[in-house]
Amino acid sequence: MDTSLFTQFSWAGYLSLFIGLLVLYFVLQAAFRLAQRTSILGRWQNSIVKRIQQSLLVYEPIALFILVGAFILINPVFHGILVAFLLLTGFNHLRNYISGRIILFDSPNLVGKRMRTTGIEGVIAQTGRLGLQLETSEGLHTINYSPINTNGYTLLSGEEIGGVFLLNIKSSNPEQPIKDPIHLLDQLATAPYLDWNHKPELLHTFSEEGAVQVRIWVQEEGHLYDLLELITEWGFSPKISTK
Repeated sequence: MDTSLFTQFSWAGYLSLFIGLLVLYFVLQAAFRLAQRTSILGRWQNSIVKRIQQSLLVYEPIALFILVGAFILINPVFHGILVAFLLLTGFNHLRNYISGRIILFDSPNLVGKRMRTTGIEGVIAQTGRLGLQLETSEGLHTINYSPINTNGYTLLSGEEIGGVFLLNIKSSNPEQPIKDPIHLLDQLATAPYLDWNHKPELLHTFSEEGAVQVRIWVQEEGHLYDLLELITEWGFSPKISTK
């Protein structure tokens, strides 16, 4: 093959490209965490958080595609054959990865929702790059994204969601809104009623109400109201959220 047909990359150029893409990725990650944990965005906050999250989902495969293309251009013949071999041997993983990007782009916040797919139903405990973990009455199941995307799935809204709940929490004193959501998460992490396999997650802050929304897992559904009483004793006013 005539390599003069390609504009070749050097390893130094590749390293610079890699660092640049990595820095941009961390900037997006930092913006996502900041948007989650601050209340300066007002009524636009939820929408902006979702857009940043979707941007991260799209950015990652685009960045990988650029890096793979640049890697091939360093040595088009040898690296091209190597990449082709890796794509063939890892095709199933690639298909799961792409299917996952599609599913998560449509529904970025799947954790805690009840899903029915491929003859199984349960609460989504965790989402990864190649699959998700579904918590059922029979235990924890790992399901790849590709069969979910192929066979379809249903998110069951309006039903009881096992041991995971969304709580809107605000200060019991209206004149002292919650200023440090991370401290509240640290307090929740020590609560005896939580399922310690799942850390409490900060989802949103509500600047107008001085409140936050968190996702928590309890060991048993009956422990939820014990937890609400404990949070009230801490000086907060918790309320179960329906969305």
